[in-house]
Amino acid sequence: MTEFPIYVIYENPRDIPGKFVVRPWRMRAEGCFPDQEPHAVVDTLEEARAALPADVFPIGRMRQDDPVIVECWV
Repeated sequence: MTEFPIYVIYENPRDIPGKFVVRPWRMRAEGCFPDQEPHAVVDTLEEARAALPADVFPIGRMRQDDPVIVECWV
């Protein structure tokens, strides 16, 4: 099964308030699925970006995204 990772940076999500959270998602032919555990939980956006894998690049966010989504990386 081929999958494509997407990393989403959230600011102040309901389940981890007051933090920046990096959550990996796996895009597959049948849809996009979040990993069970966060990739990183940190205090700043800079720390969240530093926690990302080295081979990803930013794609921003979409207007219709939840307001707690800061940006996405692929």
